[in-house]
Amino acid sequence: KEELMKKFLNILLVISLLVSLAIPAFAADDNRCGENMTWEFADGVLTITGSGEMDDFEETAPWHAHKEEITRVELDGEITYIGANAFTDYNLLATVNFGNSLYEIGREAFKSCDGLTVIYLPASFKIFGEGSFSSCSNLTSIHCSGKFPSFKLNCLWNTYGKIYYPANKPWGTEYIEQLETAFKGRIEFLASDGTDHYQPEAPTEAPTEAPTEAPTEAPTEAPRVRNV
Repeated sequence: KEELMKKFLNILLVISLLVSLAIPAFAADDNRCGENMTWEFADGVLTITGSGEMDDFEETAPWHAHKEEITRVELDGEITYIGANAFTDYNLLATVNFGNSLYEIGREAFKSCDGLTVIYLPASFKIFGEGSFSSCSNLTSIHCSGKFPSFKLNCLWNTYGKIYYPANKPWGTEYIEQLETAFKGRIEFLASDGTDHYQPEAPTEAPTEAPTEAPTEAPTEAPRVRNV
């Protein structure tokens, strides 16, 4: 009996050891959001740490349970891509620190984030993904510190405001003209010092017909423009 009891205790010890090793692995997997990326949430702040590209999310991101609590997002490390649908409809999200390595914001990543008012994008940033900031009703200022980015389909649909580019390295007026025309006056492009390098000529005569009503469906925004 004593021998059997020892074997039984040894088996229990092995099982408990295996369970203790497995728990951290499961926990780490639950907090993973990219091949080299993890997240944690505390006191209203979602901190995403790592490098490379975040996963795309077909439905909800792994931090969805904190949707009504997240007010700030911090990208810590060398994160180059924010995944599709990462923060769709996060209305309490007011501040995002995009870090210094961001290259692209994925499809509808910040769609309908009514808490966003001002964002600052690093010099590394190149691509506004499809619908990435669509229907952000209070987003009035987007500050870009790098070269002219690409604007994909409906990336700023139903969003009104100003995009600021570096005054010391202004974007070409031909690209600004294309975009201001495509955005139909919803978005204005200004240098970081407030200078307007593109000022369209005012019409010489008043139009003879009243303008048509706003469409009920989102039109196609600017085609992707090559980077300069």
